[in-house]
Amino acid sequence: MEDLRTKAALRKATLTRRKTVPVGERERAGVALASRIGELPAATTVAAYVSMGNEIPMAPTLQAWLDAGVRVLVPRLGSGLRIGWSVLPAVARLRDVDADGAPIASITNDGAGDETPISFETPASPEVAASPTTLASPTTLASPMALASPAASASRPRSRNPRRPQEPDGEVLPAEALAQADLIVVPALAVDQQGVRLGRGGGWYDRALAHRRADTPVFAVVWPWEVVDGPLPHEAHDVPVDGVLGVDGVVAFARSGAGCQPHD
Repeated sequence: MEDLRTKAALRKATLTRRKTVPVGERERAGVALASRIGELPAATTVAAYVSMGNEIPMAPTLQAWLDAGVRVLVPRLGSGLRIGWSVLPAVARLRDVDADGAPIASITNDGAGDETPISFETPASPEVAASPTTLASPTTLASPMALASPAASASRPRSRNPRRPQEPDGEVLPAEALAQADLIVVPALAVDQQGVRLGRGGGWYDRALAHRRADTPVFAVVWPWEVVDGPLPHEAHDVPVDGVLGVDGVVAFARSGAGCQPHD
């Protein structure tokens, strides 16, 4: 029970700090992230995700893979956040969806309703606004409880359905389609040096990753300050990651057998 309370506090702290990052800085981070994909293990099929809310924007990275001829799989949740995938033909083919996966229009607001955490996993506790902080280098490690600082959030574009990522309109593939991926890139709120990943709390990725091939490396996308000196609390079903993809580069953890073999 203590671990669950600690996880909830860490999620709240991380989400609070993320809200302090200005829109322009997030956009620059998205471009920087895309410039680092050549440092990841080579792959012909990548399973990734569509970013939401205050996450580092993934659109430039998804586009970079597509431009390189990489086949990209992204989550298709349908009704009830089931585990499914779809081939992403183009970033422009992504659309907002409702709770049943039907397309809806996008809107923009000032971020005032951002208390609900948004990702592929069950939303966690509401959080409050906090203050901006400067970007740390990837070698500057934080303690798990030192992830937030006080102030106000920036405005941002927002989906009409804040609990769902955008999805492409192609064929829905089953959970087992993840076995086609040579590389998997997932979101995280924090990662420790042993690869323990703090997610949103719904366990979507832990269930999804059960269908990957045993030799497929998994990398998490985090801000530099979200790589902690740990250890993070974890449970038996939590799937560790092999490293992180960040704005300052790719780091493979010592525990990982997935050495980085960059693209040619």
